[in-house]
Amino acid sequence: MRHTEAVPLGGAITRDADRPLSGRGEDDAELMGSALAHLDPNIDIVIASPLRRAQQTGEILSTGLSDKPIWHTSNNLAPGFLPRNLLEELIAFTAGASVVAVGHQPDLGMFISFLVAESAPATIELGPGAVARITVSGNLKRPKARLNWILTPEVVRSMYLQS
Repeated sequence: MRHTEAVPLGGAITRDADRPLSGRGEDDAELMGSALAHLDPNIDIVIASPLRRAQQTGEILSTGLSDKPIWHTSNNLAPGFLPRNLLEELIAFTAGASVVAVGHQPDLGMFISFLVAESAPATIELGPGAVARITVSGNLKRPKARLNWILTPEVVRSMYLQS
């Protein structure tokens, strides 16, 4: 999942890592937590980048899940991470659990491409608050991944409004 909308740099916020969520970002994190609770009621672990906006997204998202998931902060989700390092951590740490990893663009898009596109270049764009469901099987040397869906806060809102 990409963190939800954050406030821009400026005023008292002088470092990108310190940017908090906007009001809309907080609302979207809550919305996506509710949506994920319906789509996957067995989320065991939430892993987030150490940057403030990703931490806040993960914390708010976690409150919407039915069971309190295990919380973990990972530098392998900070901007500029290496896809192989994140994959190794996820495989070692999660052992087949259902996980939500909260990070940043373009890194998450590159990670999804790394998983599902093998050697072919691919571009995956995740807007603020977007969640991609990826199923990974196999082992670290030859993981097999399938992109099941990508869901945005806008799509979730429109689904709730139509029901």
